[in-house]
Amino acid sequence: MLQKSVILIVTFFLMAFLVIGNSQSGETSVTLKDLIGIWKPDVSGGDHTLIIKFNDDGSFRMAWKVDRLDTRPIDKGQVRLEGKQVTFFSSESLTCENEIGKYTIGMIEKGTFRLTMQEDPCVSRSSVFVSEWDLIN
Repeated sequence: MLQKSVILIVTFFLMAFLVIGNSQSGETSVTLKDLIGIWKPDVSGGDHTLIIKFNDDGSFRMAWKVDRLDTRPIDKGQVRLEGKQVTFFSSESLTCENEIGKYTIGMIEKGTFRLTMQEDPCVSRSSVFVSEWDLIN
């Protein structure tokens, strides 16, 4: 009987720890609607800050400057969200064409999200994506 009580207490504390840990992460789920707009990573890069634009049809475009998103993108394709997983498929890219990258995404606060790589064979994308992103438009 004592052993069952100890197991019950330990289980309770583990469950409480998991619930508290998840609620304190500060990240919430993200929908495509949350992503629509133009974003930049929260890093300084001078004139070479990567910009990403998410559209309401699930497409994305990346460029080095906002004014190049439509005329000279370095990457474009489709994005799919499932829970906290986001998948990028680059259909036209200078370095990642036909490559699929999977990331965990969480909204830290309105206008800021964080990407964490799960798997991505495209080094040029994964080296930039793993950061916090701020909405600029």
